[in-house]
Amino acid sequence: AGFDAVGIRAVAARAGVDAALVIRHFGSKERLFLETMTVDLPAIQVMEGPLDGMGRAIVEHVVCLPSTRTGALAVTALAALFRASDRDEVRRTLRTTIDEVFARPLVRRLTGGDAEVRAHLVAAQLGGLLTSMHVVRDPVLLAADPQVVVARYGDAVQRPTVPLGTPEPGRAPRDAVRPESGENREVYP
Repeated sequence: AGFDAVGIRAVAARAGVDAALVIRHFGSKERLFLETMTVDLPAIQVMEGPLDGMGRAIVEHVVCLPSTRTGALAVTALAALFRASDRDEVRRTLRTTIDEVFARPLVRRLTGGDAEVRAHLVAAQLGGLLTSMHVVRDPVLLAADPQVVVARYGDAVQRPTVPLGTPEPGRAPRDAVRPESGENREVYP
């Protein structure tokens, strides 16, 4: 029914205990909620895998999450956290979860001066995909061929793992000189 629609009394009644006991043990509705909304995302295994092709691998992981019991439970918990993220304590927990699962494992492995920013950009992209597919349940994305989603979005997720100026296969470096003007400008293909 959602965080706002369920009160401590309803939770206590369903558990067959007094509401005062729930408050005494957890302290608040938010703490009870956070204790029960554990997110077990095996994505960290993908994030610690090979950097080459990591974008597609992690997007495939996100797209296929609901196909396993553990993944379905993680999606349910993440969706509940996203929906209740207007509360400071919930937002902090959600931010920590995204940081621990997506950003931190990657930032340690990226090269270049802006590795932390690039790792958090990857985390933001994955958070957007998680939200679109598993919270908002975007019908177009859900109906799309999963391999098309993996190929298109996976390549977009992969891009921040490469420092600016590094040539990408089949593309000129993004900080290349434009020959017609002779000026050094960033070029975004």
